[in-house]
Amino acid sequence: MKNRVTIARALKEKNRIAGRLAKARDLVAQENSQDIKVPRGVDVAAMYASSKVFCKRLVETKTAIALANQPIVGKIIELDEIKSEISYLGRLDVKEGVFVSESYNNTVTKECTAVITKQQVVDEIEKLQFRADRLQDEIDEFNALTKVEIDVG
Repeated sequence: MKNRVTIARALKEKNRIAGRLAKARDLVAQENSQDIKVPRGVDVAAMYASSKVFCKRLVETKTAIALANQPIVGKIIELDEIKSEISYLGRLDVKEGVFVSESYNNTVTKECTAVITKQQVVDEIEKLQFRADRLQDEIDEFNALTKVEIDVG
């Protein structure tokens, strides 16, 4: 039975269904092939049938959410790319100065310089995080106000 719920609620339901699907698939994988003398802990055929039902419901729920999100899809994509950029910048090597290290009983001295400095990275991440927070607030508001029809339960 379909219910009309907010996107925020639908996202929680999607995560719940995905968790149940993962658990069902894990149980099938664990219990499917066993020594003939070891009793199975679950009905594997029934659990596999359940996993197909969860998969179908997950597809339906994700589709409903995606269709409802059309008006803000650009914001969702931008937020995703900002998160990727923040992650990338967080891993960027910004070492500068002289470094001495031991390698195979040899002392190696390197002098490093960075085109993009640590302070520039910190400043850029701060700007990106500010934009990400604003986008997330807009998306959260949309998700709280927009309704979709999905199976709940």
